[in-house]
This record gives sequence, C-alpha cells and structure tokens, in this order.
Amino acid sequence: MLQLGGEKMSKSLGNLITIDEFLERHSSDVFRMAVLNSSYRGPLTFTEAVLEQAESALERLHSGLRPGAEPALASSPASQTLDIKVREGVGGFEAAMDDDFNTAGALAQLFELVRAIHQARDAGAETAAIGEAQSTLRRLAGVLGLRLERAEAGVSTLAPLVELLIELRQDLRKAGQYPLADRIRERLTELGIVLEDGKQGTTWRMG
Repeated sequence: MLQLGGEKMSKSLGNLITIDEFLERHSSDVFRMAVLNSSYRGPLTFTEAVLEQAESALERLHSGLRPGAEPALASSPASQTLDIKVREGVGGFEAAMDDDFNTAGALAQLFELVRAIHQARDAGAETAAIGEAQSTLRRLAGVLGLRLERAEAGVSTLAPLVELLIELRQDLRKAGQYPLADRIRERLTELGIVLEDGKQGTTWRMG
C-alpha cells in the first residue's frame, strides 16, 4: 500500500502521484531508497521528510565514491584493515538479504562500508585498495537497484582537469600566493566542485 503523508493514495482523493510526476522532481534512486528503507510488510508512506532522508542517504553513498587524494605507493595497515572491512560488509549484506529480504539492514552495511572507505583514505590506504572497496560498494548497491548515477556522471571526464587545478592550487599555496589559491577553490565551488583538504591531501566531489 502506498500512502501520501499517512493517507492512502487514491485517484478519488486527488492525492495520486504518478511515477513520471515523481521523476520530474526526484531521481529514480530517491524512489528506490525510500522503498528500500521500509518494510514490504507494511504501508509505504511518502512525505517530504521521508524523501529528504532518502536524498541524505544517497549523498552518503555518493561520498564513498569520491576520487581519492594522491595515490599511496606502498601497502599500508590501512589498506589491510579496509580489505577486512570490505569482506565483513559483503558478509553482512548477504546475511541481511537472506533475513527475509531485510533491505534496511543491507543498506546499513553499505553505509558502514562508506565509513570504512573514508577512514582508510584518511589513514593513507593505497589507491588500489580504496578502488576495490568502491567497486564492491557499486556492486552491492546495484543488487538493490541503486545506480548512484550522480556520483559517476562526468567524473572520468572532469578528473584530469580538476586534479590539475588542485596541483596548481597546492603550488600557489606553497609559494605563498594564497589569494590566487583561494580563487581556484572559489571558482570550482561555483561550478559545483567541492574541495576538501585532509591529512593525505586534497580530495574533491561534486557538490
């Protein structure tokens, strides 16, 4: 059963929203996330709060796919820890799905994997290890029908240019030309690209 704000959707009540109308305002992943966060045994209620929660949850998953900082060349304990977390996440995901199709529990495993990716990146894990973890995140999200398109779209095209600008910004900061370095950051922000400075360097994401 579908409910809008706690009231059953019905053409006679005038509160029926078609899929096409929904997709004019939200991505298909938002709809999937709202469904996945609910139990198929109970009514599915659509409210602005529910949709905002779905948007926020998707943003958390997207954050796990952000490009990393400068690549680490040697194996590190952080990479080994991430590998363990990935295997635990896959096992937890499968267990949740086997438990009467507990999609909310499966999503919780994806969020834990995202957290592990962030921690590993901050701790200097190898780029390859982070990439493998991100591939697992995409694969498990795909099992649930989540495409995570916004995080993927255009990244491969933008990445070389953004990385070049990040390198230029770092050179400017080293040379003490902070106003110019800040201007690069500001212009990227205006274009929807957010820079995040951390212990292991600067990462970026689509804002």
